Amino acid sequence: MINTQERIEVASSAVQEDSEIDLGILLELGSIGAGHAATSLSDILQETITISVPKIHTLQPHLLPGFYDLHDRPTTAIYLHLNEKYGMDILLTFEEMEARKIAAMMNMCGSVEELDPAMETSALQELGNILIGSFLTSISDFIGLTLLPSTPETVTDGFDAILDNFLIKQSIDSESALVFETRFMRNGTDAKCILIIFPTQELKNLLVEKSKSMMGI
Repeated sequence: MINTQERIEVASSAVQEDSEIDLGILLELGSIGAGHAATSLSDILQETITISVPKIHTLQPHLLPGFYDLHDRPTTAIYLHLNEKYGMDILLTFEEMEARKIAAMMNMCGSVEELDPAMETSALQELGNILIGSFLTSISDFIGLTLLPSTPETVTDGFDAILDNFLIKQSIDSESALVFETRFMRNGTDAKCILIIFPTQELKNLLVEKSKSMMGI
C-alpha cells in the first residue's frame, strides 16, 4: 500500500490527454516501481544504480507515434501482456544508443565499444524483466490484485514500425496509454527508456477508483 504521508519526490513534467487517472498517483506508482528496480539492480551489480521517472504522460494509443516523433529511429522493444480482466499490454522501448548504454551498465563495461550483440540482448532482457516486474509489483500492491505477465518478446526495428505493429496486434482493446519515461544513472552515466502500459478498461476503472479513494473523492 502506498503511504501518502511519505511520497517519493521526483521532478516531473507531464502531458495528459486522458484526464481520468490522476497523474500524481501514476507518478508515485512509477517512482515506487523505479525504486524497487534500482534496489534489485544495485544488489545484482554490487554498485549503486539510480532509476527515476522524470516524465509521465497519459494519452490515447494512436497518438504515440506523433507524440514522440522518432519515426525510423532504430529501437529495441520488449513486449509482454497480461491477458485477463484486469490485464494490460506492456511495451518497453530503448533507442539504439540508449540500449547500448544501458547494456554497458548492466555488464559493468567501461564503454559501449566493449559490448558484443549477445551481451547487449541478454542485458536488455534481464533489465526488462526487472523493470517491468517492479512496475507490476507497484501496480499490484496499489490495486490489491496479483498480476501475472506472459513471457517477454523482444524485437528491433524503427520506432514507428514497432508501435504500429504493436497497436495492430494488441492482445487487448485499450483506450489509454500510460507512459513512464525512465532514466538510469550509474557513475555519472545516464541512459533512458520508455515504458508504456496499455490497461484494459477494467484495470483503468480500478486505477481511477483507487486514485479517487486515496484522494478522498
